[in-house]
Amino acid sequence: MKRFMKILVAYDGSALADKALDEAVDLAEMSEGSIAVIHVPWEESDDESRRLLARAEARLKKAGARYELMSERSQYPPRRIIRAAMDGGFDLICVGSRGLGASKAWVLGSVSSRVIEEAPCPVLVVK
Repeated sequence: MKRFMKILVAYDGSALADKALDEAVDLAEMSEGSIAVIHVPWEESDDESRRLLARAEARLKKAGARYELMSERSQYPPRRIIRAAMDGGFDLICVGSRGLGASKAWVLGSVSSRVIEEAPCPVLVVK
């Protein structure tokens, strides 16, 4: 019997975030689960956030996944991701190991590291 799994995907639109989303889709399909995509902008405009979430939504719709989308601005994204995982009772967090390129790699790298350290559930880091 398959177990329903709730998966939270931290999404910034990077190639590795797309890979994390793909892994989450596969896991959700195997477990008859659902996916919540959270985008935690700290610099982007609201238009950019909507564009990124629309891109994630297109991938989720194409896969036929059950999903929800979340976005909340924060100066400290790991805290917001962890709070969402706790509040939502998620079974797993999926996150890319690095983010949007050389200029921001240290930021998302530190985000994934903090999420790993403080998460209330297992974390899948995708490379």
